[in-house]
Amino acid sequence: MSSPILPAGPDRVPDLAALLGRAFTDDPMLVWPFGEDRTDAITDFFHIFDEQVAGLGWLWGAALGLGVAAWIPPGSDQVMMDIDRSMRPTLATAEARHEEMWEWIADHFPREPFWYLDHIGVAAEHRGTGLGAALIRHGLDFADRDEAPAFLETARPGNVSYYERRGFRTIADGDAPGGARTSGSCATTPDGPPPNAYFSGTPRLSAKRLISSVCSW
Repeated sequence: MSSPILPAGPDRVPDLAALLGRAFTDDPMLVWPFGEDRTDAITDFFHIFDEQVAGLGWLWGAALGLGVAAWIPPGSDQVMMDIDRSMRPTLATAEARHEEMWEWIADHFPREPFWYLDHIGVAAEHRGTGLGAALIRHGLDFADRDEAPAFLETARPGNVSYYERRGFRTIADGDAPGGARTSGSCATTPDGPPPNAYFSGTPRLSAKRLISSVCSW
């Protein structure tokens, strides 16, 4: 499916947040802080987050709201810290878990300024049509322009090959705080965070592609 990638304004956020809530309802990185079957809480989380991101011009949509991606430009650390603080009421008792995992992920961020794919989602019935690839390519064009790295993380090991086909490669792997790993599969201690991360990247043109993948349990 060929679709132009256009800025998604705040008026589109409710529908896009609902899409993301459905897409991430069983994603381990969201299940970890929110718990299972918390689609409404995850939708609210994306709604509040993406309202702010859209207002900054960092939210992109495809095909009449069938796909969405948030690409955060280099040098946005302070803005993202401010957004993160504003999100804490939505985390409630999950704030400590959320903070622990993101501190661990942040330790693997590129040392130089980078473009960050914060999240991406495509409506289930339209996956495999090229919308996700177009949203990724859109951000990678920014990274190529700036000769900067691009970075993302995914909680689904099966996604790694998808991103590798778009120019990423695995460069390291490790365990999340409190987790354990056995024979390449994923395991966790009771109430422990998702274990087993793969950090990857590849040069493409002059820009590295980095991906951190956190295994589901």
